[in-house]
Amino acid sequence: MTMPTLKFLVLVTLILCSGANEDPLVVKIGAIFFDTEMKLAEAFTVAVEEVNAINSDLRLEPIKRYLSVDDSIVLQDLSCDLIGNGVAAIFGPSSKTNSDIVQVLCNMTGIPHLQFDWQPQLSARERVNHQLTVNVAPMELLLSSAFSDILGSKSFDWKSFTIAYEKNAHLNRLQHILAWKQLHKTGIKMQEFERGGDYRVLWKRINNAREKFVLLDCPSDILVDVINASIGFNMTGSFNHLFLTDLDTHVSGIDRFYSREFTVSVAAVRLRSYIPPPVHDEIDVFDNEVDTRFDSLGTQLVYDSVVLYYNALLVISQRPGFYVPQFSCGRGFWQPGPRLVDQMKKISPKQVRPPFKTQRLQINIDGQREDFNLEVFNPLIDRVTHIWNKEFQLVDYEQIRENSTQAVKQRRMENKEDFSQKPVRYTVATRVGKPYFSWREEPEGVHFEGNERFEGYAVDLIYKLAQECKFDFNFEPVRDNKYGSYDAVTDEWDGIIRQLIDNNAQIGICDLTITQARRSVVDFTVPFMQLGISILSYKEPPPKADMYAFLNPYGVEVWLYVMIAMMITALALILTGRMDQFEWEHPVENVDHEMERENIWHLNNTMWLVLGSILNQGCDLLPRQSGNSIVAQNLGLPMRLLTAFWWIFALLISQTYIAKLAAFITSSKIAGNIGSLHDLVDQNKVQFGTIRGGATSVYFSESNDTENRMAWNKMLSFKPDAFTKNNEEGVDRVKLSRGAYAFLMETTNLQYYVQRNCELTQIGESFGEKHYGIAVPLNANFRSNLSVGILKLSEQGVLYNLRNKWFNNNESTCNLDASAVDNGQFDMESVGGLFVVLIVGVIIAFMIGIAEFLWHVHRISVKEKIPPMLALKAEFHFLVRFWLTKKPLHTYRQSRDSTSTGYSSLERISSGSSAKKKKKVNRSAY
Repeated sequence: MTMPTLKFLVLVTLILCSGANEDPLVVKIGAIFFDTEMKLAEAFTVAVEEVNAINSDLRLEPIKRYLSVDDSIVLQDLSCDLIGNGVAAIFGPSSKTNSDIVQVLCNMTGIPHLQFDWQPQLSARERVNHQLTVNVAPMELLLSSAFSDILGSKSFDWKSFTIAYEKNAHLNRLQHILAWKQLHKTGIKMQEFERGGDYRVLWKRINNAREKFVLLDCPSDILVDVINASIGFNMTGSFNHLFLTDLDTHVSGIDRFYSREFTVSVAAVRLRSYIPPPVHDEIDVFDNEVDTRFDSLGTQLVYDSVVLYYNALLVISQRPGFYVPQFSCGRGFWQPGPRLVDQMKKISPKQVRPPFKTQRLQINIDGQREDFNLEVFNPLIDRVTHIWNKEFQLVDYEQIRENSTQAVKQRRMENKEDFSQKPVRYTVATRVGKPYFSWREEPEGVHFEGNERFEGYAVDLIYKLAQECKFDFNFEPVRDNKYGSYDAVTDEWDGIIRQLIDNNAQIGICDLTITQARRSVVDFTVPFMQLGISILSYKEPPPKADMYAFLNPYGVEVWLYVMIAMMITALALILTGRMDQFEWEHPVENVDHEMERENIWHLNNTMWLVLGSILNQGCDLLPRQSGNSIVAQNLGLPMRLLTAFWWIFALLISQTYIAKLAAFITSSKIAGNIGSLHDLVDQNKVQFGTIRGGATSVYFSESNDTENRMAWNKMLSFKPDAFTKNNEEGVDRVKLSRGAYAFLMETTNLQYYVQRNCELTQIGESFGEKHYGIAVPLNANFRSNLSVGILKLSEQGVLYNLRNKWFNNNESTCNLDASAVDNGQFDMESVGGLFVVLIVGVIIAFMIGIAEFLWHVHRISVKEKIPPMLALKAEFHFLVRFWLTKKPLHTYRQSRDSTSTGYSSLERISSGSSAKKKKKVNRSAY
């Protein structure tokens, strides 16, 4: 070969080689979609077009195949057809079918297999035949961990909820939550529903279970229909909570429910497109609005799988030994395939071009995606609240600094009001019952409206809390006027508790006792009042004041017989004393020089003896004894015997009177023979009861104490029924029974009625400590605010002042009257009769003394034959001289030299004393 010819051949070879290098490397890739997944197929085509624009030396040629039915044989044929067409990768199919046959074929032929949907988790043995499979969808196990972290965080703090899931759906995404249930003993219930079925059955079961927290694992294409079915069961009101696990919730159309009536708190999750610091340090690569062609998660994952494959292929295709596969299904193995898969596992999100739609895409050694970020957002208003990833767990969105277009959109959406945050006004359910809540009396010409129609302790407390916690409210008395008790027959609650369960009210307040049964369906704030149980009984009214109350120990008949006995005994003493010869005095000589004997037992003396004896006073008149002989002693026996028997009678009568008088004085302290619950249970005369279905009845019915159980059994056995509808009925029954019925009630209410009804009283000490609290729906987020408000009001003394205002009756006189009686004191009206007797006795004695004095003057005037006025003047002149204790004796004899009858001596005494006084005066003058 000549030299020119050789040069020509070399030039041609160089030209041909140069032309060959200018042609791009074309690699075929296959994809399998269902014929209903045209949007995914379109995303696949767009993704191929965009990656082909990155590097002109490498181009992807897409080959798409479609499935109409879920048939493994058809799927195998399509996979072999793609392999036979020389594809270097197979994408899909989705999780609507089992792609295990595709994974096995790819593993046998060395063709990489990329998935973009959730697939069942494989065991270590199963992964041996699936080593060439890469899945860009988040790992379900890690997604389950994210859900568990979110619900268990302080921001959510779900302790009890229901999981509603589609029938036949795999629950891998909920594995951590189910394990969490076992670990924390959390009350998690499971409810399933069937696609296309009656979703109202699901919500009816949830509503019957009184569930307020629901985790809804529902595909986005039926999500609107499922939630729409809940509206008729009060599941979309305030204090209901929904957590939606589908990552395509944002494209489900759920935002159509946005309204003031749809106030349920909704939270959903989605893969986040951009995560700024501090969650990670990637720069913002999105400068434009989100492409609507990739709004669903499936389209984004399809895009990311193509980007991931293309960037790995760029590296592997430049290495020696790379070639395009050319063999039929099952008759060859593509050697670059495993290296290509390994390269996909090494790629960092920062290295890829174009960027992933779902950032932080990182494949682990098992071909699973283990790095991603979740947005927790409100799908009704598209407002992000938290960000989650496995490194930082849950981060509040407000702590994240964002400058991307997503932040601009976020700020724009913040202008929309979130109706789920809290109601515009709280509805306060209560019951009518003084002093907590009652209708306000309207003066003539005045009409109250709204909350001004009511008054009471609960009304004032809610007003104070509203000022402290900054909320509005309106009162709604419950129709049945009941507190809230559980009926085991109907499996229903009533009263205030039912209103809270049905979301018809947000706050429940009255004299509502905190019990374990009620706490199972509603929440309570810290107590605003502490109390116990006591016994309300009828108190006999105190007797009217009687000025002759000291005569009450004996009746009129007894006093009459005592007076008759005194008269008869006095006459008997006269007769016996006159018959007894030894009661006559020794003979003495009279003025006629005759010997005569005198007997001292006349009516005056015998009445004095009788009266002195019965009054326990001494007397100087006693039966006498004339001699010391045995005969004389025996002969004086009748008088002594009669006197002794009278003394016995007088002693018993007087001492019995004293004892009865003391009993009358202290009788007001004795409230009967019932002084405690023990006494009430041990007797059978007084019936007792409490409010039917109230907290007090529950206390006795569920108590393990023997005495409480006995009390409960007796209440059940009483005929007529011992239970009442409310406190007012119980109080009225106590008053009407007049001691035949006692009512067991809370001490605060008991004190209120006792202070306003003087015929009522409290028996014994209180027992069974109880607390009143404000009820709110389960897990209501404002409960803690109300509790803090109550504590502040307690520290400020507001609760104490409210209690004094509504429970203490300052105008009541019951306490004053009771204290006077309890002290055993008689007032002036009760002992006035004693003073009357004394005054009458003094007046009578004084009048008799005056009469005797005048009679004595009359006798002197007659005997001495002097004018009565002279005798009266002389006697009165001596009477008023109290310092003179000796009086001269009148002689009653006329003197020859003077007609004086002894008054001369009085005159001398008088004149002598006057002369002495004059001498003393004269001496003092000198």
